[in-house]
Amino acid sequence: MQYLLLAWANAMIKKIVGLCLFFFSFLTYAVPTDEILSVLEKQETAWNKGDITAYMEGYWHNEQLRFVSEGEFQFGWQNMLNAYQANDVDKSALGQLSFVVDEIKMLNNDAAVVTGNWSIIRTKDNPKGVFTLLMERKNDVWVITQDHSSSGKS
Repeated sequence: MQYLLLAWANAMIKKIVGLCLFFFSFLTYAVPTDEILSVLEKQETAWNKGDITAYMEGYWHNEQLRFVSEGEFQFGWQNMLNAYQANDVDKSALGQLSFVVDEIKMLNNDAAVVTGNWSIIRTKDNPKGVFTLLMERKNDVWVITQDHSSSGKS
């Protein structure tokens, strides 16, 4: 009888340890959605303050950064910054930006595709559209490495 009790206790301990290891394995592969959303929230805040340079900090500071909009490709962080600075010169011209994230799909531990909607409220118009972002963890920081944004009806 004692042998059966010990065998049962041993089997239960193994099951409990196995379950604990199973649940703890999820902690090491936590989805970094909060970090990714934080990048977009910081971009919104910077844009709405009229600070394009701070807005650009959400993008990969590299010449391989790719931006697709209005049927054209732009490459490079500096080129993108120059384009923003040439078109939207002050806070009132920038308006109030808002992002609504629809989905964050993890491709692996260091890459995600983010889809959603953007809208800007300005005195002269209210443009809006959709975006698809490739976000990657570079040097332990999440950044946008590819941005495909398109506009819809205002």
